[in-house]
Amino acid sequence: MSIDRIGEAARSAPTVEGEWPPAVVVAHLGDVDEQVWLPRIEEMVAAHVSGAPAPSFVWWEPDGEATYERYRGTSIDDAIARTMSTRIGMLTRLRDLSVDQWAARGHHEIFGEMDVEAVIYAVLAHDEEHRASLVLPRRSDDVDGDAGPA
Repeated sequence: MSIDRIGEAARSAPTVEGEWPPAVVVAHLGDVDEQVWLPRIEEMVAAHVSGAPAPSFVWWEPDGEATYERYRGTSIDDAIARTMSTRIGMLTRLRDLSVDQWAARGHHEIFGEMDVEAVIYAVLAHDEEHRASLVLPRRSDDVDGDAGPA
């Protein structure tokens, strides 16, 4: 499960000035599971089952400042446990989908046409983006956000 890998990275990640602490990064993933991924999957499935048009989605994530304020005092272990719980909830819901429900579709302004499987790939890509931020934090001299190898 990618949360295991993210937890490992977070436990050994340094805190970098001006960046979210590792626990906040991990907790953010749980928020995105609850507020973005699972609700969108549910909306896609509901539309598919009812015969309604496939929903359209814009790019959206929980507010970064609010996320920081909510989780800045959270321990790594608590953030991992919380996010593992949200991910297990999502996986449980996915396990319960019928083969037909996996074909549910939506349209995302960035990702284009997506079925449920494509959403899962987006979840994993988002996870890896944040795991990379823990493994390879930006250098303090990286003023344009594009730090290459030293």
